[in-house]
Amino acid sequence: MDKTTAGGLAGVWGLVALAIILGGAGFGAYVDIPSVIIVFGGTVSVTVAQYESNDLGRFGKAVGVAMNEVKVEPISELIEKIIIYATDIKKNGVMSVETKIQEESNAFFKEAFNLLVDNTKPDVLENLLEIKLEHMENRHNTMIAMFSSIGGTAGSMGMTGTLVGLVAMLANLSDPSAVGPAMAVALLTTMYGALIGTGFAGVMENKLTQKHKKELISCQIIIQGAHMIASEESIGNVKMKLGAIMPDSSES
Repeated sequence: MDKTTAGGLAGVWGLVALAIILGGAGFGAYVDIPSVIIVFGGTVSVTVAQYESNDLGRFGKAVGVAMNEVKVEPISELIEKIIIYATDIKKNGVMSVETKIQEESNAFFKEAFNLLVDNTKPDVLENLLEIKLEHMENRHNTMIAMFSSIGGTAGSMGMTGTLVGLVAMLANLSDPSAVGPAMAVALLTTMYGALIGTGFAGVMENKLTQKHKKELISCQIIIQGAHMIASEESIGNVKMKLGAIMPDSSES
């Protein structure tokens, strides 16, 4: 579990719940079926209309990624590991690391160094890994965009519900009993839209973006390292070029 994500979400929704309790009106006053239909139903419907079924099928997995810690090696450790592999290969040949590669938990690292074991030419190796990285970026960016869209759509549906409620209220000003329900729709749809957009979709979008950037940097370092090893560059060059990708190599 990612403690910052879980703690932040618990804080947001917990504080809203506390405010409702302290307000004295009770939770019942904040539950309105027409508002739920407009905001939740409308947001889901628009999202389904915007995305392909295979992308929608990855929604739950994306939430899981945002909510849980992603195992990404600190950059300094990754660079050090690549240098160790480069040194071993330089001294004993690429086949000396074949068994060790299969024990790696990082799938991208394993694939890159398996290409080395297969004596893939440097340019071909780099091209294959860049293609794989591009597909990964496309998948990640699609999910990030989905949560961004959900946040915007929820806000828009909230405003739509507000307008629906205001129209109903103005149309029934002569009937005091109808004004209250219409006003509830007008106000609660805005509240629901804001909470979904800020307290859920916005958090998911930003967290996925941060995790994507970390994984992207790691993959770029792996590609650069594997390419240099395949090109039989010196260990000094490997250290210098990998360090240049991340100015602060101590950053994780």
